[in-house]
Amino acid sequence: MAAGDRVRVERRLMGSTVRYMHHGIDAGDGTVVHARPDDFRNPWGGGRVDRSSLAEFARGGLVLVTTEPPARHLPAEVVARALAHVGRSGYCPVVDNCEHFASWCATGERVSRQVDIVLGRLCGAAARAMAAVSARTAAGTVERMAVRTVLGTTVRVGLRTLVPAAIVAEGAALAAEWAAHHAGRPAAASRRAGEAAGLAASAAAFAVAGLPAGPGGMIAGALAGAATWAAGSAVNHAVSRRR
Repeated sequence: MAAGDRVRVERRLMGSTVRYMHHGIDAGDGTVVHARPDDFRNPWGGGRVDRSSLAEFARGGLVLVTTEPPARHLPAEVVARALAHVGRSGYCPVVDNCEHFASWCATGERVSRQVDIVLGRLCGAAARAMAAVSARTAAGTVERMAVRTVLGTTVRVGLRTLVPAAIVAEGAALAAEWAAHHAGRPAAASRRAGEAAGLAASAAAFAVAGLPAGPGGMIAGALAGAATWAAGSAVNHAVSRRR
């Protein structure tokens, strides 16, 4: 590590089993400048930009260097930007957290991949569930909508399958993308990991729904689940490109 590096260390969210990355800027003298809540057990209770020793920042954890997105400022300027804000009050987990601060110091943009992952997957789950409800409403008196698979099989499914499957699949995608990001994989690779997990979870959920129909129903259900996930991902991608 060197002066101006963006550093991160894994911590637990409010004492739970959920882990997140706490970010800061290496000042080059054994200290780290980082935005932090006043009480880590209550991240919504306000906070400040603090300057701590590396040992205090790490709290026994492994400190890693973040390189994405690429820095736009020279190391000395990154450090100067961080030091200029030591003592500044204000902290919000969603719009003004430690990752937002560290990315701004290095790039001039307030970015938090952790927030983007969570919000993106929550929006994805909501969009898929709403699509299922809309499809059911548009069908009128038809109890189940048809999903045609890549093998030409048509499977009819209802909201009792579509909505839970959408939620379960997005949850699996969130967990996989979150884990890949924490492992240091680039954003694109993390998203691919999430999409792969979501596809598998959607197929599995539909396969379970097809269980009463025997092996054939499970296979058809798995294909329908994969088709449903792929269609939802295509829609989400098209919408995000228009923004």
